[in-house]
Amino acid sequence: MPTFVTRPLDPRQIDQAYALMRPFYPDLTVERWRDHALALLAPGSRGGIVTVQLDHRYMHGLFSYLMVPDLDHRLGLQVDVFVALDLFDREGAADALLAEMDRIALRYGCDAIHITLPDSQVKAHPSLARFRALGHLPEGRRLCKHMTAEAAVPA
Repeated sequence: MPTFVTRPLDPRQIDQAYALMRPFYPDLTVERWRDHALALLAPGSRGGIVTVQLDHRYMHGLFSYLMVPDLDHRLGLQVDVFVALDLFDREGAADALLAEMDRIALRYGCDAIHITLPDSQVKAHPSLARFRALGHLPEGRRLCKHMTAEAAVPA
């Protein structure tokens, strides 16, 4: 069985990574993905994107992260995108990404890793069992308010 290797996303692979994102984020436009990826890959960013690949350099998964101050955990590694797709070894791709996530958190002195999955993925995400098996347990629920002029709280 081939071995999965994790690598930082090369900016030349941003469009290839977009194809991997589409099944999980059907409303994501290529322009929005490019903006997101370029912001995380920019010099001085406190984040990044990690891919998992086989020898042929075709991506089988990725995650994006940002290191953020956290009141409960001092410094957290916030993961908002986690995708693992492999027809024959999905767990292998997910495990390689999760192990790299741990290495990054340890390298930068993060006290916790927070993975946020969109509601549409929480029940059906193929790697959810792997998250739990490797110690990623629910800790509250993240809420989000989409800001528009109509959504603003009256003064």
